[in-house]
Amino acid sequence: MFIFKVRDGEGHRARIRIQALDWSERGEVTFSADSDGLAVTLLSGCRSGRGHFELLAGAKPMDVEQWLEYLQEQGRLSEVDVHIHTPLEDDYASLCGLNNEQVQQLLQLVYKIGGFNQLQIRRYLKHRNNPSTMSTRYGPEELARYRHLGELINYLLKLKSA
Repeated sequence: MFIFKVRDGEGHRARIRIQALDWSERGEVTFSADSDGLAVTLLSGCRSGRGHFELLAGAKPMDVEQWLEYLQEQGRLSEVDVHIHTPLEDDYASLCGLNNEQVQQLLQLVYKIGGFNQLQIRRYLKHRNNPSTMSTRYGPEELARYRHLGELINYLLKLKSA
């Protein structure tokens, strides 16, 4: 899960939460802002190095990061922070609206079905922010397997919140 917190020059704040396992995975977006003007700034004309995108329809964290950096360079945002949370963190359950026991049961079942173990997941989560390590350590099939795991976890969390 990626949580972007931004502030504009007038002190207004917004929060963008993307439920994704890594930077290149498209995830469901939750958005909140305490100012209509800031919301319009963040949601209008979103673009990254790959072109335009719709933020609320679901986005990749790397696209959102590029968009926010652009807005900051243009002086439209004064502060941009990103926090990355993984399913292995103690407070992850509360961020998702689940209790810790539910998350642990869910993760154990998913790991068992997918043939993952805790060490593999921890190693992947450790290296996911380094593209060069990811490309040398993991083949395309293995990366797809981890991304499917992330999609499954995200889908189950989406069902829980529905």
